[in-house]
Amino acid sequence: MPQLNQTITFIIPIQNKQEFLIEQINTLFKFSEQYGRFCEIIIVTDEIEDAKLKIAWLAMKLNKISHPNVRTRMIRYTSQQRLTDLIETSINHALGQKIVITTSTPEKIEMTKITDIMERDILITEYIFDVNILQENLT
Repeated sequence: MPQLNQTITFIIPIQNKQEFLIEQINTLFKFSEQYGRFCEIIIVTDEIEDAKLKIAWLAMKLNKISHPNVRTRMIRYTSQQRLTDLIETSINHALGQKIVITTSTPEKIEMTKITDIMERDILITEYIFDVNILQENLT
């Protein structure tokens, strides 16, 4: 049972296949502003100067204008990484008590390694589009 008003970190790892990136970023910003507690969004990637990375950066920059209280961070690797390594790096930089990982391939995440990192509540989901579903599951 999640604690009420936990601080939340959303992690979006970007690799080869990442669909609906702008929609997810927009939804996370909207939820974070309504949540009323500290929220941050971390995007982590091993893509080098890819169009997806530029789109993600632009979406975060535009959303920061209307949602200035949401903390954002982009972490970039310069070489190919395993999905689990991207997530582990993000968790090590995360400030939230609860971690929400959204990825197009949740089945590729090695949960035993992830849960050994820290004693935090971790939720893995495929896509996040609906603010109401986030509110039901996180508050």
